[in-house]
Amino acid sequence: MDTTRITGIASGMDTESLVKGLMKAERAKVDKLYQSQQTALWKQEQYNEANKDFANFILDSKKDLELSKSLSNGMLVGNSISKLSWVKKASSSDEDILTTKASAEGMTGIHKIKVKELAEGVSAVSTSAVMKGAEIATANTKLSEIQNGVSVDSPYVTFKILVDGEEKDVKVSYSKDDTIKELVKKINYATTDDGDPDTSETSLGIKANFDSTTGRLFLSTKKTGSKQQIKISKDTGNLFTGDNKLHVQVKHADDSMHDLAIDTAVTGKDASIDFNGATNLKYESNNININGIELSLEAIGDATVKVDTDVDSVYEKIKGFVAKYNELIEKMNKKVSEKRYRDYQPLTKEQKESMKEDDIKLWEQKAKSGLLRNDEYMNDILLTARTGLYEEVEGVTSKYNQLTNIGITTDTWKSKGKLVIDERKLKEAIIDDVDGTLELLFKSPSNEEKISISTALKEEWETSKGKTYEEFTESEKKEYKIAYDKKIRSNTGLVNRMFDDMTQGMKKIIDKAGPGDDKELYRNVKSDILIDFVTGGNGRKGSISLLDEDVLDYDKRIKNEEDRLTRLEQAYWKKYTAMETALSKMQSQSSWLAGQSGSM
Repeated sequence: MDTTRITGIASGMDTESLVKGLMKAERAKVDKLYQSQQTALWKQEQYNEANKDFANFILDSKKDLELSKSLSNGMLVGNSISKLSWVKKASSSDEDILTTKASAEGMTGIHKIKVKELAEGVSAVSTSAVMKGAEIATANTKLSEIQNGVSVDSPYVTFKILVDGEEKDVKVSYSKDDTIKELVKKINYATTDDGDPDTSETSLGIKANFDSTTGRLFLSTKKTGSKQQIKISKDTGNLFTGDNKLHVQVKHADDSMHDLAIDTAVTGKDASIDFNGATNLKYESNNININGIELSLEAIGDATVKVDTDVDSVYEKIKGFVAKYNELIEKMNKKVSEKRYRDYQPLTKEQKESMKEDDIKLWEQKAKSGLLRNDEYMNDILLTARTGLYEEVEGVTSKYNQLTNIGITTDTWKSKGKLVIDERKLKEAIIDDVDGTLELLFKSPSNEEKISISTALKEEWETSKGKTYEEFTESEKKEYKIAYDKKIRSNTGLVNRMFDDMTQGMKKIIDKAGPGDDKELYRNVKSDILIDFVTGGNGRKGSISLLDEDVLDYDKRIKNEEDRLTRLEQAYWKKYTAMETALSKMQSQSSWLAGQSGSM
């Protein structure tokens, strides 16, 4: 503030109030800009909330329907219809022999199974306690302290493992001062290392454990099958061979126990079953998948497995999805039809200072209401998702190629797109052709189908234009890409089509309002969903939304307006100060003249 300001000392006027009054009228414009900016920010928040709802709906639905699965790195990838676990049910006639379950591709019917052999790994154990003098050794006993302890320098043991049919060395180096526990750890974490940085290391695949109570070392292959072995080619410390300081013997196929011998392999055993007419089928594990039927072998013997369509499970999954969809539609319809209270604008700082907190909250609820009323982006997503449900699915092998064929229709117009299920008709479709019903809903073109579609479409376009694809102009290539995407969409099941349509709509909202704090959530929906936004592939500058541009523009305009108000206020004060100074001089002169007149 200008320190030379002079208030109404001479004039008697309340200069401070006069200036404030004048500035209040002038501030109306900047207050309007602040309100417009706040409205844009609120709208941005509501777009982000809507996009988050769409994303969670897609992800939750895919997870519940098993249309996606998580990888070890946290990424989500698609899962084919054939792998769905809720489509078929399987039962075993004797669960002491085997237990079972089936995926969607499981062969319906009754299957006869004879379990002839169980898969086994290789195990070895200290047949007598490892001693430390007169006492049983513990995990903390040093290898030099056990009976006939290790005394050589730089001892090691080399195991031979099978990798793609070839034997590879796994060298386990240790020290005579290592404890048994440290030796166990080195065995458990040992891998091949041939010095080639381009060759991935392979685990030894042997699990070691030492029981301090009994003083016994236990070794076993982590997997089962004939490719698993325990074979030692070098044992310089004679821990397992020769003097066999750890008293280890290995179990053979006939259950007899024998000492390990250098360069002599003891291998595991494959499982062997007869399945219907196929005999002597070999498997490395007791967990088998054959024709979409998972078998967990428990004992040798005969059993039958019955596989049927789980009609109730399929119905409940579809019913659950429809319920989630209707919940989303109701929430979004409320957003686009919410009443707009135009008399309730965002409060200014001065207005908030004069109001109670509860009153501010109620006011802002009204001010935020209806910001997405009849919004073009929201309406476009809802309309596209709704109409896509009633378009035919091309490439299906069933008579069920429309949603109404399986008893799912739109509710009354008042529901604005909610779905209703005719339970009887849907269950009849599931019983009649579960594969066709699932294909209608969840079909996703395979890479082979996409190549076939692309090839046929390209030939059609090349014929109509009389030139090869390489000779197409950039404009023609873009038109072709649009036609290809449309063809892929028409060959996609209704539910996956809906997910794709919503994802495209989400991209448009991201262009409008940005991703907010939910980038990773959106990337889980589709890994490249933010590419165009970040790189400017949407035809605009990258990483800044339309609303962000508006907000930044408001910042500039507000700053300019604030600067103008500062200059204007200073001008008002300058005028009033000049007036007060002039009045003060006049009063001084008047007083001097009056004094002179009185002395005459």
